[in-house]
Amino acid sequence: MSQFIGIDIGTTRTKVGCYDAEAGRLVALRHAPTVVQDDPWGGRRDAGRVALAVAELLARLTADPAVRTDRLAGVCVGSVGEEVVLLAGDGSVTAPVPAWFAGHGREAKAASGGRGTPWADTDETFSIFKLLWLARHMPDELAAARTFTSLADFVARDLLGDPAAPVFLNVSHSSRTGLLDVRAGALWQDALPDIGLTTLALPDLVDSGTVVGRTSGAGVLPAGVPVVAGGHDHMCGAFGSGVRRAGDVYVSAGTSEAQVLLLDRLPDEVEPGIDTGLFVSGGLRFLHRATPSGRYYQAWRDLLYPGVDDAVMWAELAQVMAEVEPASIDADRRSARLAAMPMDVTRGHAMASLLKGLAVEAETTTTRLGRLGETEIADVTVAGVATGWDTWRRLRQEATERRLRFVVEPEATVLGVAALAQLGVTGEADVPAHLITVAS
Repeated sequence: MSQFIGIDIGTTRTKVGCYDAEAGRLVALRHAPTVVQDDPWGGRRDAGRVALAVAELLARLTADPAVRTDRLAGVCVGSVGEEVVLLAGDGSVTAPVPAWFAGHGREAKAASGGRGTPWADTDETFSIFKLLWLARHMPDELAAARTFTSLADFVARDLLGDPAAPVFLNVSHSSRTGLLDVRAGALWQDALPDIGLTTLALPDLVDSGTVVGRTSGAGVLPAGVPVVAGGHDHMCGAFGSGVRRAGDVYVSAGTSEAQVLLLDRLPDEVEPGIDTGLFVSGGLRFLHRATPSGRYYQAWRDLLYPGVDDAVMWAELAQVMAEVEPASIDADRRSARLAAMPMDVTRGHAMASLLKGLAVEAETTTTRLGRLGETEIADVTVAGVATGWDTWRRLRQEATERRLRFVVEPEATVLGVAALAQLGVTGEADVPAHLITVAS
């Protein structure tokens, strides 16, 4: 049976895994930190170093006895969504990559005129604001570029080993650029000249799950392995978890808790704060809202439980969870108001209140997406490190009358990227039966 490699370039870690279709699971995994270089705006990446790190991880992965290079049938790359790579005519990188979470986009959006512009309601992390920041702060580097692509597609093109290969952008990542007409499924041809970026050409738009070429054999992988266009890490995680039909909802509980509703068609009107885009398969559209729940959790954990083992913290939370009411969360204003606490309040009470509040906020978001999408939502699939803790699963289930399906595979995104490679090569993609558990 065939094996497929999934590469996930995340916010903090890069992971590569090998999915064996006969075994129905990942048979090998390697990971390393995704290097972020400090800068005054909050961080940047070196695209070349990222590609080199991926190559080193692939070398370690293919050295694993469970990986059969003679059975490799495809490789695919997923990554965080908004990080844009500028490329010269010869395919070389001309500028650093502003990290998706850093403040480059915020500054560029503020400088672009605010209200009244075509992108006034566009998320400040989107690629268009990264491009505007580069134009303002690195004009020579931008002038040397001829086009751009996503970080995932840059690495995928690097795997081809062909400097003359066309520069492409997958539709999933195009959804996070601010340059996509989602309803038409095409990039706006006049968008870059309209904002003064007249030297840049748009890349070729390709569907996620499309074979874009084959490895040359000059790198770590053997010659002839199909390279498949990938997508945004959240969307690949949804795909790997079996979220593939209109009406399905996926929650990725990470640094930014992304919630996605898949739709056959978009509603006529979409509220500010809700993003739209193209899914990685099936010609589906989506509504998306992100809440920085993981960031809130980590900030409070660092404050209340510094140096404490996770198991100790969750055991403590389990003892007090029933005693507290949920905090009132205002994600748009990034604020929380704790509910009334007992006189003998502990750190556990405060943390439990926060987590309950985030559970209520997640349910509110699901309801909001369903209303906007004019669809009934029955099941919600939830993935992320937090799902490994029974207390967290129970508090999330208690906050909703819907059935929550929890992904038990800790590397659902890597698996999803590998499944997208399988889809691109074979036309079908597995959903391993053991991947999901249902809350009791």
